[in-house]
Amino acid sequence: MPPNLSASVAFSEPSGNRILDADETGKIVITLQNRGKGDAFDVRAEIKASGKTEGLEFDRDVLIGTVPAGGTVTKEIALKAAEDIPTANISLTVELKEANGFDPNPMRVSFKTRAFEPPKLVVADVGVADQKGSGRIEPGGIVELTVRVQNIGHGDAREAIADVQTGKNVFIAADSVTHFDLGNIPSGRFKDFKFSFYTNNRIGNGERIPITINLNEARPRFKADHPLQLVMNATQKPIDVVDVPGEDTADKGDIKLAGGLSVDVDTNIPEGQKAGKYDVAVVIGNRNYAASGSPDVDFANRDAQVMKEYLIRTMGYDPAMILYAEDATLSKFNEFFGSERSHKGRLFRYVKQGVSKVFVYYVGHGAPDLESNEAYFVPVDAHPQDLKSNGYRLQTFYDNLAKVPAKKMTVVLDACFSGNSDRGMLFKNISPTLVKVKKEFRGPQNAVLMTSAAVDQVSTWYRDKRHSLFTYFFLKGLQGEADTNKDGRITVGEMDHYLKEQVPYMARKLTGNEQNPVVTGNAADVIAVLKK
Repeated sequence: MPPNLSASVAFSEPSGNRILDADETGKIVITLQNRGKGDAFDVRAEIKASGKTEGLEFDRDVLIGTVPAGGTVTKEIALKAAEDIPTANISLTVELKEANGFDPNPMRVSFKTRAFEPPKLVVADVGVADQKGSGRIEPGGIVELTVRVQNIGHGDAREAIADVQTGKNVFIAADSVTHFDLGNIPSGRFKDFKFSFYTNNRIGNGERIPITINLNEARPRFKADHPLQLVMNATQKPIDVVDVPGEDTADKGDIKLAGGLSVDVDTNIPEGQKAGKYDVAVVIGNRNYAASGSPDVDFANRDAQVMKEYLIRTMGYDPAMILYAEDATLSKFNEFFGSERSHKGRLFRYVKQGVSKVFVYYVGHGAPDLESNEAYFVPVDAHPQDLKSNGYRLQTFYDNLAKVPAKKMTVVLDACFSGNSDRGMLFKNISPTLVKVKKEFRGPQNAVLMTSAAVDQVSTWYRDKRHSLFTYFFLKGLQGEADTNKDGRITVGEMDHYLKEQVPYMARKLTGNEQNPVVTGNAADVIAVLKK
C-alpha cells in the first residue's frame, strides 16, 4: 500500500523575538505525517535558499528516515548565525524526497536575520528604602536598595547577572542575597533587583558608601562594574521611571536614560480598602504587534503594569487573584475568557458564585472584521485582515463574561475598534472609508462597562505621560481626582464625569481628534475606597 505524506515547517529561535540574531542558533522544525497505509521510506529533506545566506550555516541535505503508516515524525534542523551575519530576509525552500517517489509538496519558510549589535548594561537608577522612611542611609540602620539595570545597547543582553560587591564598613543583611540572575534583557529594557545592607559608624556624613554592582553577561567582553553613588546621611535619589522605546531603524543613535522623568500616576499610588477574598481581576496589555505587521501600542505594557499596581494597592486585590498578561496571543484570550465553544476559562474557574467581584482591563488594538463588521480584540499574533480566524470577538468576550457567576463586574477597555490607531491604520492597502464597525453589542447585565472611546473613534496616547490618554486619566481618577465629594469613595458616576471632562478636551488638544469615553452601568457602584 502507498504512503500519503503531508508536511509542515516552522521557524524557532531562542530569544523569542522571531529574528535570528547574530551569534544565535535557531532551528526549522519539519513535521511529517503519513496518512497512508504504507510506510514512507528513506525520506530526505533538501534545504534550498532563494538568495544569499552569508553567515548562515545549516545542513542542506538531511536524512529523516522512515515515516510509518499512520505515524508522525518530527525533525529539527539547526540554523547557526555567525557573529558577522548581515541583516537580511531569508527564504528557504524545503523539498522532501521519498525513496519511491511519494513526495509531499515542497514548503517555504521565511525569517529575518539581524547583524550583530552589542548590548551595554548599566545601572540606570537606584532607590533607597530605609527603616525610617526618610530616604537616608544612617549608620546601623538596615537599608533596602532597589537597583535598576538597563540595557542601553542596541543588542539584546543574554543571561545577565548582577553581583553586589561591598567595601569596608558595609555589611549585607543576614536575610539578603548578593547574586542575581537577571536573564535576557532586550535593548532598552531594564530589570530590578533588591538587597539589604547596613554600615557601621566609620563612614562619615557625606562620605561615599563603597558598594559596586558587577554586571556580567553570557559573553565576558560585555561585563561592566558600576560603583553606586550612595552617600552617608543624605537624601538619595529615588528611582525614576526609565522607558526607552526601541525603534528598529537604520540609524538608531544612542539610547539615553530618561533620567528625572517622574510620572505622577506611577509614583503617587494611594492605598485603598482591601478587596474581597474572592475578588478576581484580569489585566492584559498588548504592545508588541510587529510580528503581525500592525503598529505597536507604545505604552500598553506600561499601562498594564501600573494598572496592576493600582489593583493591588488602591483597589486591594490579592496579587494571586490577578490574571495578568503582556502581549497576549489568541490562545491567552481563550485561556482567560474561554472560547466560542466554551465559556469556562480561567476567570470562570477563579470566580466564587455570587460572591466574587470581577475587574477586567484591556489595553491594545481592536478592529472590525472586514466582512461582518463585527468588533474584535486584536491579539499580538493576529493579522487584522483575517480577524474572523485569529482575532477574539468582542461579543464572544461579553457573552462569556455574562456566563461568569460573579456578583458584580467592572470592564475597562482602552481600545478602539475602528481599525485605526494613534500610529495609523491596522489594515494594509485598504481605504479607511471601506472599514466599518458595528456599534451594537450586548454586555453583561451585572457589569459596569467603560471604554476609552466610541467604537468608531481613535484612542489617543499621552506621550508626555507615557501612558494611553484614557488610562492616564482613569488612574488619575483613582488617585482621588475623580472623588468629587471627597468622601474617599470613587463611584462609577464620579469616574464617568471625570473621564468625560478630561479625555475629550485633552484628545482635541493633543491630536485634534474626537475621543469620547463611554460608560454604562450603575452610577452608584464603588470602584475604590481610599484610605484617609
